[in-house]
Amino acid sequence: MTETVPAVEICHLVKDFRTSFKRLPLRAVDDVSIRIMPGEVYGLIGPNGSGKSTTMKALLGLVAPTSGQCSIFGKDSLQVDSRNEVGFLPENPYFYKHLSGLETLKFYGKLCGSKGVKLRSRVEELLELVDLSDARQRRIGVYSKGMLQRIGLAQAL
Repeated sequence: MTETVPAVEICHLVKDFRTSFKRLPLRAVDDVSIRIMPGEVYGLIGPNGSGKSTTMKALLGLVAPTSGQCSIFGKDSLQVDSRNEVGFLPENPYFYKHLSGLETLKFYGKLCGSKGVKLRSRVEELLELVDLSDARQRRIGVYSKGMLQRIGLAQAL
């Protein structure tokens, strides 16, 4: 019998930050443990300041835990290759306003190592999926909020 590796595993995560006032420690995440198996869907909910975003940033390797460990499909989150199959769409994504939707997706695709025919094909597929094919040549700076959310989703995918 083979054991399935968790899609996400967070074990005893603690994250402390130093405040600007007297450099006092502030505990943003206090001993959080979560295990999510492949195919399971979870929501991380809580009030403002409860550590949801910090937990996600630790899982994505964007901040290092003070203690504890985070992994994605068994790979430590601090390893760059742990995020190869992960898409992330922050609440307020930043895009280069001078690029078109097409150029934006090509840019992020290249950052992920895609190129050539495969990149062009995937970009076209994603623009179609999020219903932005007609706006592919428009600059991101003139996109509506809904269009920005859709290009963000395409970028995360």
